[in-house]
Amino acid sequence: MIPEERTAMILKSASDPKNCAATMRFTASARAAWGHIISVLSAGEKKRVLLPAYIGYTEREGSGVFDPVLANGAAHAFYKLNRDLSIDLEDFRAKLARKPDIVLVIHYFGFCRSDLALIRQLCDEAGAVLVEDCAHAFYLESSQSPIGSVGDFAFYSLHKYLPTTSGGILKVNDLKVNDKRFAALRIPEDMQAHRDVLEQYAISDFAAIKAIRRRNYAAYASLLARRADEMEIMFDLSAEDIPQTFPVRILQGKREKLYFYLMQREMPTIALYYRLIDQIDRMEHPMSFQLAGDILNLPVHQDTTLEDIAALCAAIEDFFAAEAVLQP
Repeated sequence: MIPEERTAMILKSASDPKNCAATMRFTASARAAWGHIISVLSAGEKKRVLLPAYIGYTEREGSGVFDPVLANGAAHAFYKLNRDLSIDLEDFRAKLARKPDIVLVIHYFGFCRSDLALIRQLCDEAGAVLVEDCAHAFYLESSQSPIGSVGDFAFYSLHKYLPTTSGGILKVNDLKVNDKRFAALRIPEDMQAHRDVLEQYAISDFAAIKAIRRRNYAAYASLLARRADEMEIMFDLSAEDIPQTFPVRILQGKREKLYFYLMQREMPTIALYYRLIDQIDRMEHPMSFQLAGDILNLPVHQDTTLEDIAALCAAIEDFFAAEAVLQP
């Protein structure tokens, strides 16, 4: 049998850079990726962006989430969050009724306790583009977690998980939808990641990083469990969680005092979102401000040892012991 005539040559090696390639690009930062997404979707028009009412600001860094909204001239509104930073679905539905163009979901501290499938459905019904802020949630190597794969777009912050000082990722899901998704993959040169970031990403063992962070989180949970009267551990560790920090609510208004107590002992911690942007109304979003005043973030990164955690937890024990003596 004579084979059919071929019109193309068999290639000696792979030459199509799009074949078997992830639809993501490296950016200078998560902020740059988010700003690029808004810019591409806006295409010169003023868009309406719906955001969670828990967005921080510092004098030195500004607001990584809100500054790109302002820079692109987008109108904005905020939806409420619950005590565990999950989405208040009743308020979310009400805000979606106002037909925002873009909806942002933030996976705080590497955790998601919202029903992403339902959020996706509600955004589709409202005709809104869904974007996932995965700056705290490094799930690129996890095939089991929906985080980062449910939204139309997702963006990540590499320096929050890897030993770099910059770097982000913009990820596009389902390129078949429209041309704007292809346009989002064309990152301007001044928004691209530095070479050292790419090298660190390439050599990093994500499975090992995940394992150490989960081990460290479990160690904190075990050592601090008996302090339920003074602090509230915000999240139980599920099978796929990759924590960015160990967030704990310090009760009775003692977060700031504990923060400085640990700083004086050369045990630096972080109070992420301790100051919220001025555009979030305290009367409308009291839970956001309560959380901003309570949460302390303890380190779980891969350079943190179990000895470090034991020492930090011992210092926290000493703090509350001293506070108990001072009680009338």
